[in-house]
Amino acid sequence: MKLIAPAVFDAAFLETIAPLPIGHLYGALGGDVGLRANQWLPQPKIEDLAAYVEGARTRGISVFYCLNVACLGNREFTAEGQRWLVERLGSLQDMGLEGIVLSNPYLIAFAHRRFPRLRIAVSTAAAIDSVDKAQFYAAQGASVLYLPEFINRDFPLLRQIRRRVNADLVLLANVGCLLQCPIRQYHINLVSHSNESLELGTYVDYPLMWCSQEKARDAGQMLKSPWIRPEDLEVYESFGIDQFKIAGREMDRPWVERAVAAYAARRYDGELNDLILGFDHLEPYGRLPVRIPNRALDGFIEFFRKKTDCRMGCRDCRLCDDYARDRIEVEAGRDAFVDRIDRAIARFEGGAFRTISGK
Repeated sequence: MKLIAPAVFDAAFLETIAPLPIGHLYGALGGDVGLRANQWLPQPKIEDLAAYVEGARTRGISVFYCLNVACLGNREFTAEGQRWLVERLGSLQDMGLEGIVLSNPYLIAFAHRRFPRLRIAVSTAAAIDSVDKAQFYAAQGASVLYLPEFINRDFPLLRQIRRRVNADLVLLANVGCLLQCPIRQYHINLVSHSNESLELGTYVDYPLMWCSQEKARDAGQMLKSPWIRPEDLEVYESFGIDQFKIAGREMDRPWVERAVAAYAARRYDGELNDLILGFDHLEPYGRLPVRIPNRALDGFIEFFRKKTDCRMGCRDCRLCDDYARDRIEVEAGRDAFVDRIDRAIARFEGGAFRTISGK
């Protein structure tokens, strides 16, 4: 088993994780575009990144660079954009990064052709949810495929991708997205342009607010969310998928270390909320008032190993709702939490807000 972990830019972090089964770390320079708003992320300079990569390498840990933005506004086809790509990818290759995480199909082909020493990892944003898509990206030169979280419990599909594709397969273990989220692609595109939004004077993560409202209102949605518990990694290892990505590069060092340690130990005795990105981190509203004791879900995954396809809808299946009723703790402030988000969403949907700059 190998864990793909966020790069916390602190030498002490490298010391802490060095004994753990780390496949590689992932991170980026401050200012480069990706699937997080820059205001949420560490802001290392290029000389800091070079020193960090060298420190990781001396401990036997490789680093991948995140340039997994879904949309560059077609700037990748301009002379300026091409020049920037060559300079950035060339500097990453020269400083010893092992690979780069991409989602834009053109950038994947470009990086593979121009910088063959960099391994290509395809981001979850590319939504590789079929054998055909997996084979396409492998043929484009990708040697690592980060599979999207929404297929984590589609075991027949995962087995077929593993059987028919030679690339390394990585499952995203700890995100709390809604299952088959209907606005997932919109969220990816919105975040891809988050830096431009900040330049205009505002950044509104409307999809995150909507998602948090849904999970707080209906606790069953938190169990339908396709996370993977530390205790359940062996289910995937049994058919050949043994790499798991830990999300959270916008989180602080204690949070990342707790999540990595729990998955490395294959056990966590606290609340699942402590490990899952998106269960407790909605500013300024705070943590979700729905708490999931992790060990109360022992055996929960067994049902999904037999069920054929959750994409068909729940219909008469009430497994997640019954688990939520019997094993999830709903705090007294839940209704007030939902109401606060309801009011904010109503303002946004009604157009009753403006950017700071007035544009």
